[in-house]
Amino acid sequence: MGQIKETNIESAYSSEVMELRKKVGNDQIRLVDLAALEADVLREMFDFWNKSRDGMPLPCSSCIDPVALPKRLSQIFVIRVEQEPLSFWFRIMGEDVINAFGVNASGQEVSKIESDGLPTGKLLHETYAWVIAQRKPVAMAGPNGALRDGFKRHEMIYLPFSNGGCQVTNILGASVYYRT
Repeated sequence: MGQIKETNIESAYSSEVMELRKKVGNDQIRLVDLAALEADVLREMFDFWNKSRDGMPLPCSSCIDPVALPKRLSQIFVIRVEQEPLSFWFRIMGEDVINAFGVNASGQEVSKIESDGLPTGKLLHETYAWVIAQRKPVAMAGPNGALRDGFKRHEMIYLPFSNGGCQVTNILGASVYYRT
């Protein structure tokens, strides 16, 4: 499914997180080309991000206007990025995201999140650190053992936003979940 070969997220993960990925059951999630995404909503989110850039390398965080995407609010999440020390905080989680994972992590610092007794926040932290280092949209897809409510796999897109300069201050994400 349009896997990206030149970029290797697995190289960004510590050995501890690689083992955690196996335990959680999301070690088959892979990078995919944006054009290979099944869900129209994710391509629409990319178009929103691209238009928000207005010629800049990254759009400004002030461009994140959930009201501009009313049909998509249930599928989005917004992550605040703090630089020193590097940390990530869930600001907003849509209803679909909450239902798919069985938890509302809004307001929580990502690295502290646990799921089924596993420190899944470490996995998320390393993923988001890699995403902001890319400084461009990133799409992923695959099966995920952490999903609930009969969902088996998902596709997601991560869209970095900046402070108007070179520092990423937020990640706007969206996910679509599948039962097959």
